[in-house]
Amino acid sequence: MAHTRDDERARRICSLALEFMNAASPVPSSTIARSFYPDLSSDSFRRAFSRDREALAICGISVRELPQPTGESLWAVDADNFAGGTELSPLEAAALEVACRPLLEDPGFPLSDELLLALAKLTRAFAEAPARAMPLRAESRVFSTLRGCLMDGVPVRISYVDAKGVPSERTIAPYGFFELRSVRYIVAGTLPTKVGEEPQIRTYRVDRVRSAHAVEGERFSVPADFSVDDWRRLPFQLGETRATALFEVPQEHEDAARRAAGGQGTFLEQDGKLLWSVDVSALADAASWAVAHGILPVEPPELVKLWKGTLEGVVSHGA
Repeated sequence: MAHTRDDERARRICSLALEFMNAASPVPSSTIARSFYPDLSSDSFRRAFSRDREALAICGISVRELPQPTGESLWAVDADNFAGGTELSPLEAAALEVACRPLLEDPGFPLSDELLLALAKLTRAFAEAPARAMPLRAESRVFSTLRGCLMDGVPVRISYVDAKGVPSERTIAPYGFFELRSVRYIVAGTLPTKVGEEPQIRTYRVDRVRSAHAVEGERFSVPADFSVDDWRRLPFQLGETRATALFEVPQEHEDAARRAAGGQGTFLEQDGKLLWSVDVSALADAASWAVAHGILPVEPPELVKLWKGTLEGVVSHGA
């Protein structure tokens, strides 16, 4: 995948941030120029490095020049002005996620592991799965438009085809993205038509958006209490809820099941057994998920039947 100048600058700024945050001592100008601006003249290096320091400052990393009586300049993070203890707003978390994903997915980026560890401390989106497990792919024009509108707080007009193949036109306010099984989703709200009206929030598959165009002249704000983590779903929860399922979780699978649940549903103790109650949209997918994670469906009966069929199919295939 070809990288644009913006991609290259994002890569460089992330690398600079990691360099300064991990540096045990001030970094000389010559080292910075050699490592991050190898093709630039001295004057071009100073201008580019100045612009990149401004970008780092916006991210909360203030890099300052240390006074030197002689010799070249030394640079270090200003600990007194370092952003600490500040929670990201929903929009900031979403912007960070969509901006950094391409670097984490790029096998040519040498600091992806370090970047992933740093980002995992800021938002759960980066703590759920190894970044290298996600497939590398080019960004579509639709996704670029949706992402740009989210970053700029501008509504977007989309042409959308739902799971039944029914097309529609709608105007949405994009709040955040998440991925599931290599499929990208956008969580978006409606635009209030009157003062005090609460937006209706729902999830859309990005690959079902046929076209997207920014709505010029309008703005929106992400609700203060919005978190994209609240909208992440398990594979069997996408779509209208069909039933509330109850699973028995064997003791040996408890830790793994709690991690895999990702905060969905409720765990409860009953008659010495650990049970997990969770909403389900696709019973067949829930049955397959239960087989894969070693948990036992208790109800509804249709789910139990599907689980038994899936389990028998697995045994038959392995025989």
